[in-house]
Amino acid sequence: MPADIRKRLEDNVFCSNCGVTTIVNYHVDSSDFAIILKGYCQKCNKEVARVID
Repeated sequence: MPADIRKRLEDNVFCSNCGVTTIVNYHVDSSDFAIILKGYCQKCNKEVARVID
């Protein structure tokens, strides 16, 4: 995946505490239908995820 698109996905994650945030310290999971980034909110360190379908 190109670095600019990866950066846009990392910077567009929803945190229930902070709203739109950046995901950090994440790992990539995959399912039959999507790729999932699972990590932490850069602002409050709460667990967050980003689904890429």
